[in-house]
Amino acid sequence: MAESSLTIPGAVSRRFLFSVATAAPVTLASAGLTPGSAPAAFPAGVAAVLERYRAVGLRLRDAEATRAGAYSAVPAMYRRGPSGGKPQVGRPEWTVEEIRQLGLPPDMPRRFSQADLEEHHLRAVTLNPENREELTRQFKARLAAYKKRKARQKDWLDRAGLTPFNREIDRLNKERASIGRELMALLTASDGAAANA
Repeated sequence: MAESSLTIPGAVSRRFLFSVATAAPVTLASAGLTPGSAPAAFPAGVAAVLERYRAVGLRLRDAEATRAGAYSAVPAMYRRGPSGGKPQVGRPEWTVEEIRQLGLPPDMPRRFSQADLEEHHLRAVTLNPENREELTRQFKARLAAYKKRKARQKDWLDRAGLTPFNREIDRLNKERASIGRELMALLTASDGAAANA
């Protein structure tokens, strides 16, 4: 029953595992032990897995810091930010004045999406079907402005070189999750070794 309730570690568990992985080598060294000479009660292979988990965590932290440094060179309007109740979205930001100049309502999110534009257009056409042609012209102009700003955003992000950082961070996150699963498997081994640790 207990075994069937175990899952892949969540964010809190990964933080805990990283803390343990960071502290374990120091603790072992202060006790005069190396990972290979851990006491018999310590499940076999755990120290080595913890060390790998820690090493990946440190590489991940460095990669995220490097990405953050590169990202800071991107103008704020092209960075991720809060919008429409969501803490972070990847769309570019518009000023209140720009939104007004586009003829959009003042309650339009400052980081609106193409779907927001389409929804606004459909609502306008439904309310004023006799103005369909003019509303469609306005929609096309807004959509062109939106795509132009998205293209500028992509240029800035490409110039900052974020794509390789993002790929490396994704790869390290997957590697860390895999090591976390391996560690959980060692700690919950059915032979009861973990219970004696």
